[in-house]
Amino acid sequence: MRLSGPKPQAAGGKKRLVRTLTLCMVFTLLSSLAFSFWFMLTNRYQAVINYEDIELIQLEEPKKGDTLAVMHTTAGDMTFKLYPEEAPEAVANFTELAKSGYYDGTYVFRVEKDVFFAGGSADREGNLPEGKLGTAQERVPQELTPKLWPLRGALCSLTTGTEKSFWRTLTGKKQKTYCGSRFLVANSIEMTQEIQDGLREDESDGAQLMADAFIEHGGIPNYSQQITVFGQMTQGWEILDAITGAELIGEPEDMRPKEDILITGIEITSQD
Repeated sequence: MRLSGPKPQAAGGKKRLVRTLTLCMVFTLLSSLAFSFWFMLTNRYQAVINYEDIELIQLEEPKKGDTLAVMHTTAGDMTFKLYPEEAPEAVANFTELAKSGYYDGTYVFRVEKDVFFAGGSADREGNLPEGKLGTAQERVPQELTPKLWPLRGALCSLTTGTEKSFWRTLTGKKQKTYCGSRFLVANSIEMTQEIQDGLREDESDGAQLMADAFIEHGGIPNYSQQITVFGQMTQGWEILDAITGAELIGEPEDMRPKEDILITGIEITSQD
């Protein structure tokens, strides 16, 4: 009696079952890895704010000897107190460029109506000169601190790029974000009741302190711990309002001022 007929089918069926189970296991493993990778991408680099460390030093009056930057523009002058202890690399980059005359004749190249203006570029559209992106002045590490926030009048460094890779993410290394020569000066979003309620959701003392500061003084809360703040306006509020209220070429497609607003120079001095 030949009994070998059905055996190949049985063996083939068993092999198919093993292959199916193996594929399921591989798929499950890959799905798990993909989810883990996604989780790291979306959560690892979110700023962790310790509200107990919050100090609203931007609300303090300048003291004798504090470093100041006087920004001369075709719309008028604005004065900022700089914070070399909290954002040393951003302040060093900014002051060095200012003293060298780098900002003389640069443009306010973007205005978010009543919210902020961006400036410091020799190009009307805010582009960096070709080949400048990799230079030291455009690769200043981002500096975040619970002492500095994007309140109204905050002087901030614009981001120029982020150094990230699969290996850096997989090994848990923090991605590097860089800032550069161009800057942003914050005015304020509209503090609607909905936004105020959102700011007050965290009932801890530090969070309430921060909420009070934004609600009373204005600013851009959603930029908190996402951008390097290295200075705070002390004079020239009416100039800030004039620049951020300027007529634009074609909002939202072209958010440049209709009439050029130039930064004619930035003077680094100190508080008397």
